[in-house]
Amino acid sequence: MITYIIKSENSTDHWPYFNVDKHNVLDLGCGRWYTKDTEELSPIFFSKKANTVVGVDSNPDDIIFYKNETLNDPKFIFIHEVINNADQVRNLLKEHSITALKSDIEGGEIVLLDLTKEDLNNVTQLAIEFHSEELKESFTTKVVEWGFNIDVKASFAQTPDHMGVLFCSKS
Repeated sequence: MITYIIKSENSTDHWPYFNVDKHNVLDLGCGRWYTKDTEELSPIFFSKKANTVVGVDSNPDDIIFYKNETLNDPKFIFIHEVINNADQVRNLLKEHSITALKSDIEGGEIVLLDLTKEDLNNVTQLAIEFHSEELKESFTTKVVEWGFNIDVKASFAQTPDHMGVLFCSKS
């Protein structure tokens, strides 16, 4: 397993080990945060290689921004929604034939722990940001139960070790 230090919110630095090539990506937490360059925003960044990108965020202004940026581009779907239960994720996975799942929902990723291996049957790539030691440990165990390998464990340069990203894949 590779370890990696994330030094910025720019997608080239934050998500380099998330393989989205020819995938249908579910981007949970696609908000703009501190990223100024549009090309570095996660849904735009992923779209360079992905088939489709479904961006979901709790911030309505960010969803409006993305819809305006990608006007009439069928590669994108943007949804304003607060993710607070696993059924929402199950529905998004099924409805959009998702094969790659990225989650960065500031602690809300805990709902993913209620997903089953069957729910993630079609998903072959995962990038899950964790925001506590408990979530880090839970996801480290859960992704293996789901049938994924942990390829990279990343942590943030400016935060405690209990915050980071697991990049996982199915063989």
